[in-house]
Amino acid sequence: MRRDRTSNGIRAAATLLLAPLAIACAGDGTEDAAGDAADGAESAEEAPAAAMTSGVPEGVITDLREIAFADELAVALDAMEETESGLFIQVLQDGSGPPAGYGDEMHVHYTVWLPNGSKVDSSHDHNPPEPLEMILGSTALIDGWVEGVTGMRMGERRKLVLPYDLAYGTEGRPPAIPAYSPLVFEVELAEHIPTGEG
Repeated sequence: MRRDRTSNGIRAAATLLLAPLAIACAGDGTEDAAGDAADGAESAEEAPAAAMTSGVPEGVITDLREIAFADELAVALDAMEETESGLFIQVLQDGSGPPAGYGDEMHVHYTVWLPNGSKVDSSHDHNPPEPLEMILGSTALIDGWVEGVTGMRMGERRKLVLPYDLAYGTEGRPPAIPAYSPLVFEVELAEHIPTGEG
């Protein structure tokens, strides 16, 4: 197992995918959680007044079916499975073995884009290019990511389209991710260590 590794790539990946609401649990003393708490405080102070209200700012499109995704992302929502939460999932390549469940250790390669095709981050671009290591249900990650990788099998690749409320919500993650931004992920399960709990 590679749980002890703390390369910059893995740390950056964990920081990007940490759930904003889980920042309140920063008392675990980890560098990433502390950094995210500071980032969250700064972005809340800098957020426009419209984003701080309960209403969606004028001009913001929140219905995924009304968003013009960049052609290179090949997003076809009608060909994807929509979950009750509003997440869209498409299996791009089948995997094998048991499905990933609660408590399992997963190492997941990912690339994430904004709807306009701008790449936000990719585990393949890190130095070294290593997958994100996580414990499903324990590692604090954005809701759409957790839901989207649950049930994956070894070698499986999926495309995920997250509505803003399953990603970084009304504040986004400035400067890379704007407020109210949906995200498009491509994920691949590179390693799966079942615990038998799920």
